Amino acid sequence: MSTRTALTNLSIRSLKLPVFALAGVGFLALSVPAFSEPMLFWTGIILGGYIYPTHELHHFVLGSVFGLLLLGVVAQAVQPAKRVGALHSSLIIWGLFSIVFTIGSGFSPVFIILLGLLTVMAIVHPAGRSQLPSVETLDRRMAAMAAVTTVGAIAFATNQLLSQLSLTDAHAGFEHYLFMATAALAVGALSIHASFRGTGWRFPAYAAAFFMLVIGVGSIVYPGVEQGSSLGVVLGFVVVLWAILFIAIAERGDELMAAIGR
Repeated sequence: MSTRTALTNLSIRSLKLPVFALAGVGFLALSVPAFSEPMLFWTGIILGGYIYPTHELHHFVLGSVFGLLLLGVVAQAVQPAKRVGALHSSLIIWGLFSIVFTIGSGFSPVFIILLGLLTVMAIVHPAGRSQLPSVETLDRRMAAMAAVTTVGAIAFATNQLLSQLSLTDAHAGFEHYLFMATAALAVGALSIHASFRGTGWRFPAYAAAFFMLVIGVGSIVYPGVEQGSSLGVVLGFVVVLWAILFIAIAERGDELMAAIGR
């Protein structure tokens, strides 16, 4: 390797971290002001003064979508090379959000802007090529659960998207069905991604489980049809138990892989 080539590579590496930081700050600067208010609608249910009856489930899910999206980026502030799975989760969530809302509501330039910033963060990420998942570390039991989860998630997301396109109720007016569809698809995508056990795999695994718990518990607490998307008590319990089982298998698999030196 020539001296010029070495200097060029060094210059590129030295620029990556500032670009990574600027993209992250840019994403948060644009998204936090826009998402902070809707992300906190649910707090009125607990603190009092809630003024959106029949929207409780949707507001819990809405807050979870924006909360995990932002958390995945914020997590990059400390040891990002170990937390690249969190950034991947944000990419997955926002990518699905952009697709679902484009189909159900229409395209917005902000979709591309924020997705572009997240993509830049991934390209110049300190983890480098090690962030790419490998089939060698695939946990087959997690993958099997993720496959079943994804089938159910797609079915639920399709139902929610069709509700958005066909109904004229208040939930459709607030585009709440689209948030439910986004969360459902994110469950499937995140669980599959976590199954590869790449760097920082726990964030997508627990994010998928968290979405399931929010939807499941929300359906148990608010089982009425007026909620628009409630699964009811029985299916709510099934989803909660499935989320717990998914994490149990994920953590047990981690112990087994450590035992065999993988």
